[in-house]
Parts: sequence; C-alpha cells; structure tokens
Amino acid sequence: MRRCLDWNLYVTITRTGTCIVDDKEEVREEPLPKCMKKATRYIDENKTVVIDEFQRLPENYWDMIALKRIDLHGVLVLCGSSLGIARKVFNSNSPLLGLVAPFKIDIISPEDTIASLSRILEPREAVLWSVVARDPWILLFLELRGNPWDEIVRHADRLAVTPSSLIGEVFEEEEKQLTRLYDTVLRLLAHHYWSSKHLAQKLYELKLLSEPHPGIVTGILSQLESMGLVDKIPLWKTRRNRYYYKHRSPILSLILRIEDLVEHELKPRPEDILYDYSIELQFLLGELLARYKELNHAYTILPDNRGDIDIVLLDHKKKPRIAYEVKIGEYTRRDIALARERIEEYSIPRIGLISLTRKPKTTSVDEALGPEDIIEVALKLAEKKREEETIAG
Repeated sequence: MRRCLDWNLYVTITRTGTCIVDDKEEVREEPLPKCMKKATRYIDENKTVVIDEFQRLPENYWDMIALKRIDLHGVLVLCGSSLGIARKVFNSNSPLLGLVAPFKIDIISPEDTIASLSRILEPREAVLWSVVARDPWILLFLELRGNPWDEIVRHADRLAVTPSSLIGEVFEEEEKQLTRLYDTVLRLLAHHYWSSKHLAQKLYELKLLSEPHPGIVTGILSQLESMGLVDKIPLWKTRRNRYYYKHRSPILSLILRIEDLVEHELKPRPEDILYDYSIELQFLLGELLARYKELNHAYTILPDNRGDIDIVLLDHKKKPRIAYEVKIGEYTRRDIALARERIEEYSIPRIGLISLTRKPKTTSVDEALGPEDIIEVALKLAEKKREEETIAG
C-alpha cells in the first residue's frame, strides 16, 4: 500500500488505540480523535487517505466517516486483515455499506514473481525462489542466494515466530473456540491433511468438532478460501475426493511445518523442507502453465500409495489435454520411463516433463521444459497480462 498507492496521508491504527500518522513530511503518533479529524479533512481537500489496520478502529468512528459521504471528493482506502471486519463492513446495518467497495489483495502471481526474479537471478534460482517470494515480506528475512530450503533452515528460529503474528488478527473477533478451530485447520493443512474427510476426523479427535462431519469442514475451508488463505485444487481421477486443499501461501505452509520442531528445540533439516518445497513448486508451475495455455489446473493422486501426477491440465469439459511431471533435479532414463508409464496409464493425450536443473533431453515426450523455458512462459504471460490491463484501463 505504501509503495504502490499515491497517498497523501497514511494512518496506521495501533493496538493501543492511537494512530501512527505519516503525511510524507514527518511520522508521528497522534490520539485517535485528532487523527480521524485530520483524515476526513484530507478527504474533503480531494486527497487520498489510507487507514491501515482498520479492524482496530472503534466502530463509532465509522459513523464519522459515513457522515462525510456527501462531501467526499478524495479517496479513502481502508485496509484490514480480520475476518470479522469484512463481515461488519458489508453487513446490511453497516454505516459504510455503499461507501466502500471490496478489493482483495492476493499473493503475487507466478508469472509476475518469476519474471521479476529473472532480472536478478539465474533461471533455475529465479523459478525456485519464486515459490516463497510470492509473499514478498519473506525477503526481509532471507537472502536470495543458494537453495531456498537451505535459507529457510538457516533462519528457522526467526521464521517460526511469524505465523502467529501473520494470522493472529485475522480471527481476532471470532469466538475463542472458533478461532482455535480456524487456526488448527491451517496448521493441519501444513501437515498434509488435504481432504475435508481427514480434517474432520482429526478435528473431532482434538475435540474441536462434536462429530467428524466433512460438510462442517468444507464450510470452514470455503471461508478460508474466500479470504485468500486456502487454495482448492480440483482432483482428477482421484478416488472418493474432489478437491485437494492447501495453503494459498507456500511460505506460510512451510513455516508452519517447521514451527513445531523449533518449539521443541529441534533443528529442521534441509531435506525435510525440500520435500514440501517440491510439492509447492509443482502447484506453482501448474498454476502458471494453466494460465499460459488457458486450461484448468488439476492434480491426480494415484491409488495404493503409488504417488501422483504432478500437473494435469483440463479443458472446459474437464477432459485432460496434457500432464506434467516436475523435478528439481535432472531426469534419468528410468525417471522418464516411469513418468510416461504413469501418464499413459490414464490415457492423457500429451506428456510433459519439467526439470529445474536442465531441459530433459528426450524425444519420447510431447513437451520438455527447462528453467529457461519456464522463464520464457512467465515473461510472455506477464506481458500479455499487462497489455490486457492497459486496454481495460
């Protein structure tokens, strides 16, 4: 918000009920009444005002903002992360209803992240680092060097304390039991509880649900999805399951995985992070290629613990068009043969291989991509998106 919006006054509501006010000349702390009078005056003067951490603003000040609606000439941006605040602002009794419109800020798209990093990193590193750099706050903690999983382990102690602060206020206004329920669901997702059925059973065992009913969990997951915290990946040809639920933010998922180890004074190992990192990478590349080819991203979990098909792209009729296997390292002949066998077994018409080390040297598949190819896809897609936004704007 600070970097991308041309604001005149930036107000941050503190936990103690005061304001940190930045008018581009100085930054100072002010009492709430004085701060809000200043904010409304700036709006009257046709200026842009941002109120950050809006969920901390007492509701009596909402009426103060609403009463100014007739005279509003400037721009007012309200920024908040709480689930409760979104409900209240757009409730039928809210004084702000009709005055503000919702705008969801997502994590950075795969194409924009990869395209940006490709300017400063080699192709392989640009793609690998894009997994976590989609949440740019992480770059305050990690240096863009070497393998990302090594850096995460190196700074595990610092990172392990961030999840609580990142999501702490999201559920602040919910009932205590409900807050614990949401928090536990997010932690279980990080530990590969990806189906509503298994989540329901685990939550029941933890005495957070009165019965292990998947429908209850599906409702919770839908709420988290609407908030941008959870992704719902369609499953194709996976028995008894329609969706694979996961964290929208790869880095949050990775940190939640190591948090328990750090709390018990155990040092996570790079190989532990690498396994989870490779899963997050395949989903990122699936999202990227689905957009590029204008197809739908899906995923297939094979029966009898035989693994998965990393990326399946479907057309609008849910028919498979191409499937990819993804490796951070190089493909051996055996790897290629197994990938072909796995994909052909499901009668998927085209086979693709992706290596983040070197483009697979084989003529036995329909599409072989190396890190340079992924960069090219990202650059083309990012440019296309900019052109479309220019035309729309």
